[in-house]
Amino acid sequence: MSIYFDYKPNKSGNRFRRAVESDRHDIELIYNRERTETLFDEVNVGAMIELSVLSICMINEQNRVLGFMVLEDHPNISGVDPAHWECWIRNQYQRFYLSRNTLFIHFMCCADSVASVFFEEALISVFYNDACLLHIVLVVPVGCSEKVLLRHGAFKKYNFCKVVSKRTEDKLVTHLLTALRQEFCPKLRMRRAVEEDNDDVVEILDKSSPRLKDLYGKYYISEIIGRHPEMERKILVADVQGRAVAVMGLNTEINYKKLQSTYELKPFNGLVAPTPLEKEQSKRSNQLLKTFGEPILKGKEDPFDFVKETQSHHMFANMQSEAETNDPSPSCKVNFRDNARMRHSLDHIIVKHHDSDDLSDKLYFYPSSPHMSQTTLLSIINMLDEDPFDYEIVNIDKSWLTDTASIEEANMLRTTVSVEYLFSNTKRQLREKNVKRNKKTSRNVKIAERASTTHHGIKNAFMIELFALRDDIDERHSYDMLEAAFEIMKEFDYCIIRVPTSEKSFHLLQHFCYVPTKARVCSEYALYIAHRSSIFGKLRVREAEMIDIPEIATLLHPLDGADILLAVKNIIYDNRENQAYVFTSGMSVVGVGILELPEEIEYLRGRYNIDAFQIHKYRYQTNGVEAGYANIKAIIAYPTFEPHYRFFARELMRLSGSNTLMWVTAYRNKWTIHKGNAIVAAMVPLTPRRCEIDGDSIHELRRLATMNQAIVPFSSWLIGKRITSIPKMNITTRIVIVGSSRTALGFLNALLFDQPSTYLTFTNVTIISTNGLPYMRRSDSVAEDMFLHFHTNKDNYLKSIPYSYYVNVIQGKMAEIDLHEKFVTLTSGNRFYYDLLFLFFGKQYQHPNHMKHLLEREIEYQNRTEPKYVPLDVPRYSDTEIQITSDDTPYNVFIINHIIDAHKSLEFAKDHIWQEDFKIIVYGNTIHAYLCVNALLEIGITPENITFIESFPSENPRKTRVPIFCNTYVDQTIQEVLNNLKITVYRSYHFDNWFVNEDNIVTHVDFFSYAHFLRLECSQLFYYGTRGIDMRAYVAIHKSGLPYDGGIIIDNECRTRDPNVYAAGPNTRYHRGYYLDKYVHKYYDSYEVGQKLGTRIRNRLDPLFSESRRDTDKKTSSVSFEKDSQSSTRKDSSKEDYKKHILMEPKRPKVMYCVLPGGLRYLEVRAPGLKIPHHYVQSLVYNGYVMETFKRGYFKLHLTRDFKVDGVTCLSPAKFSLHKFTRLYGHSAKVLKNVHLRFSAKKLDDFYEFFRAPWAFFLYHDQADDLFAMSKELFPKNPPSTNTLKEALQKALKDHSEIHVPENFRSSAYVEAITDYVMDWVSQNYILLPMYLQPWHIAEFSHDLQGLPMFKKKEENI
Repeated sequence: MSIYFDYKPNKSGNRFRRAVESDRHDIELIYNRERTETLFDEVNVGAMIELSVLSICMINEQNRVLGFMVLEDHPNISGVDPAHWECWIRNQYQRFYLSRNTLFIHFMCCADSVASVFFEEALISVFYNDACLLHIVLVVPVGCSEKVLLRHGAFKKYNFCKVVSKRTEDKLVTHLLTALRQEFCPKLRMRRAVEEDNDDVVEILDKSSPRLKDLYGKYYISEIIGRHPEMERKILVADVQGRAVAVMGLNTEINYKKLQSTYELKPFNGLVAPTPLEKEQSKRSNQLLKTFGEPILKGKEDPFDFVKETQSHHMFANMQSEAETNDPSPSCKVNFRDNARMRHSLDHIIVKHHDSDDLSDKLYFYPSSPHMSQTTLLSIINMLDEDPFDYEIVNIDKSWLTDTASIEEANMLRTTVSVEYLFSNTKRQLREKNVKRNKKTSRNVKIAERASTTHHGIKNAFMIELFALRDDIDERHSYDMLEAAFEIMKEFDYCIIRVPTSEKSFHLLQHFCYVPTKARVCSEYALYIAHRSSIFGKLRVREAEMIDIPEIATLLHPLDGADILLAVKNIIYDNRENQAYVFTSGMSVVGVGILELPEEIEYLRGRYNIDAFQIHKYRYQTNGVEAGYANIKAIIAYPTFEPHYRFFARELMRLSGSNTLMWVTAYRNKWTIHKGNAIVAAMVPLTPRRCEIDGDSIHELRRLATMNQAIVPFSSWLIGKRITSIPKMNITTRIVIVGSSRTALGFLNALLFDQPSTYLTFTNVTIISTNGLPYMRRSDSVAEDMFLHFHTNKDNYLKSIPYSYYVNVIQGKMAEIDLHEKFVTLTSGNRFYYDLLFLFFGKQYQHPNHMKHLLEREIEYQNRTEPKYVPLDVPRYSDTEIQITSDDTPYNVFIINHIIDAHKSLEFAKDHIWQEDFKIIVYGNTIHAYLCVNALLEIGITPENITFIESFPSENPRKTRVPIFCNTYVDQTIQEVLNNLKITVYRSYHFDNWFVNEDNIVTHVDFFSYAHFLRLECSQLFYYGTRGIDMRAYVAIHKSGLPYDGGIIIDNECRTRDPNVYAAGPNTRYHRGYYLDKYVHKYYDSYEVGQKLGTRIRNRLDPLFSESRRDTDKKTSSVSFEKDSQSSTRKDSSKEDYKKHILMEPKRPKVMYCVLPGGLRYLEVRAPGLKIPHHYVQSLVYNGYVMETFKRGYFKLHLTRDFKVDGVTCLSPAKFSLHKFTRLYGHSAKVLKNVHLRFSAKKLDDFYEFFRAPWAFFLYHDQADDLFAMSKELFPKNPPSTNTLKEALQKALKDHSEIHVPENFRSSAYVEAITDYVMDWVSQNYILLPMYLQPWHIAEFSHDLQGLPMFKKKEENI
């Protein structure tokens, strides 16, 4: 989570940032209890940091904490319910404070050096960062001395509103001191611009838009004001001492027709006010209002009696039909308990009897609201049955999150691809194709109708044409100008602003709602809309009442929301477990929310990275077992109030008594209204943990492991009170990613889901791939075994991340790149425009004739001594046009690059397994060929019918002859297993040709070696021979002019020749001027490469992040694409520049984990870089030490000379996963419990048992790296020191020898600090580390430690 708050230095030169847990020690140093106890009583600093709405620290230039303040959304009076403090203040003090504009100070302290300025600057900073905040209240208890308050200079300098009780019998009660916004953060003086402001305004605008002066001259502002008074433009300026310091140009002349045809303005009624006739028609067509609302308005009987009978009838009818059809449709709820269906929850209250395709039409076509200006309309999603996975998010469609092509277009691509992959001609599949084709045709008709929809009515919007502030004016004053703009334009309800997508977001846009483009429409400008009610409305959240039903019916009109209305009624009368709330603006209902009790919090903590955002020890201390969690059942709200979604979430937590809201949705769920969540845009998506739960070794983890396997994948979002104080920012940059490799996934995860991305929302991210993301709708474990196992590529992991919500996935192949117009063309002819393009496609297995003519031409050029004469007057095709050849394979030949390919090939083998003469040939010299053999054995193929052709060594004598396993023992074991399985194996043979009959089926395949020729019968061929770049991608790169030299040429920042095009992954290489062929990306972990690039791009687009760039960056970038004919001096300088600006330093190891024939699990972990044969490495004396054990399988551990693990090799028939052993890489032997000494003393003969013991589980935790990193940054407690442990060790190494350093630190104060931190870390992560002693266990075992002899301290040994 971002700690950004206010990094601008104040008058004192200090800054403010959000407080974090690591500040607790520094805060306690300045915490003087004698001064604060009479005002705030005794407090828990850590709990206040974690559970408060806002906690900030003042820091100096050395990042030392000088002050601390905590603010909450309720008064710190124990007798006042936080949910009802507004009524309490109204009755006790007769003050009408609202939760939206009021915060309460729960604690503050500061160092004596800043006592005179801390409170003042803290209040100013808080007011500046929340434009809606009007009051900050300090509750002063009875008996508090004035000296405590007067210590802070703000009480002497500013006027605080002192509020005392108005009840005569309550004079001896607490009083309130209220800091008013107008005192600490006064608004700028706004006025209409005059001609005399021309010079000031032109000077302000010239810094951000110098082209205006070039086009219109120096006096264009004066001409607009004086010479063209008839124009609809109005210019607003902020005045400081008679000079204009900010300008905002307004205009009412808007091309409504163009906006309506470009952007999704249906929820906003096309920015026009509905006519009286339209309002009346809308009211009459609202069946929910007639059924539910009018009887309540007219005072008739409860209308729910009849509805309840109707719902019950439909419920039993559905249950009966489902029982008859045995339709395994998934539930809309992620149920963790076996008896979840018997719980009194909304899943029984809400019963859908119309889950059909027609619902998509009802969801999308949301009519106009009967309210003319106070409310706007909700945009709900267009359901897509052909999407791989549907998340039940109600507020935003995929088209709302992308600004390029339509989703319907993507569906057509998906349908086309799926047809290509069909290899079975059963009648059932033909019927499915016809149904999909009919659905696609109907959707295309709906798209055309939707695009032609126009709205007629009274113009109801004005636009901001110009906006700029002087450099010395804080940009947060832009909200003042927005309020003034609405006050000037009193007859309009909407304010719009268009911003180029390539520009960074700015503070004014935080008060607007982002509007996406329509399907099949691309625009270089992003549209934002603000509504008058969102700016001036009095927003509140309260419990739902029966009188709210008519307005809720209006809100849910055509969404078929009878289920939500029925649920609200049941909650109001007889459901105590669930809670219903309404969001109001003034007297109008603008949203409704339903909360329910949490389920399986500990399981969610064990599966998702919740601990990265919250510290649960304080939550359990305050809220007990449930830890203050509540689940969101459904939230529906108007989209124009999107800037206030964080406030709605905060109020839901305050009223429900919780401090965290979670939303859980299964990936199979349809988009249903009664499960939607409109405020999900303000929530933080959670990602699965990167550590596995080993339930076999640890009994306490068995339940979590069982649940992890039994529950279907699902996605989770979270929002806590701290997160609600962080403003969200939209990044509208059009990002197009080509390829779905591990590099692309690492890039996406770092860009969208990394912890620092909590306040950023990327609205225009599109990924283009042949088969989409690397997973299937229905999991196939055997098909997954045909690929290397990575935790981030697992089917369960990928389905648990909501890619489909944040990314527009397009299935297709890239055919062309236009660098000038900045768009990518697919083979289908569709174009996707971009601001930043990322090429992440790697090298896949290709057709045997892949680029054969290019290789022949290269060989011809190499063998030719004289250049070939080519007459210029003879027309010929260009090189790029003749390179495209057909890559279609025969019916029974399979080239596996995607899990869909693997699934299709295995289904083909299963369909023909009954044939006795069914011969399968697996050809290749890669690890995937071995995995293919194992997969065939798993589905029941007879080993005698499998022929394995291994083409090692390569027929190209220039290629290195490093074997696949690079380990003699592993290689011999695999050969023995293949022989024992009676699989026919031919080694050192190479593919020559295949023979195809009239049915396009391969019957025979020829192979050759150096001395023999081989022809084999073939019923199915798996080809793992040629590997290279996709031919269409190569042609697109070649035509675009991007340099390609064995890979896409990139510079030290992964940029190509075009600064808007990036590339990374195995299919790239650095410019030759860098002399870094040994450090290309293919020698490093692709996922880490993508992560590092994603982090760099996120920081570049983040409006709050500023990265200093040196002049040498430009020099390096320019030098990287100079011609190779430069002088050696220029090359040397390029090399030196690169050393100064290395793009990334990948440190993660290269991992290869898979299941080999015979069920052998194989794991290889090695250092990144070129792969060197192990026998050569072990022969080097200076290279380290090798330790091997052979119990339960083969386990090799390689240590460097510094006794650090830099290699692990495992081969075992065991059923447990070996992937966690990758975490051993990089650790010292001492951390591994002196494994080198134990092995040398022959006290260790089974590494599997040793590293699966309970002591080692902290190494496999996904936050273990943070544990080691933070331990180095600890300060000693007694006595306090200014040096961290790392700094103290570095200093000690200079004064003493390396041998004596550990002895000196054993008795130092750092040991106590490390011990306390490790114990605290273990207790925080006890969910996955239950085997360790927890602090609350110490009292239980203290008696045993003293009395029983078995706990007597033993002598130290190795």
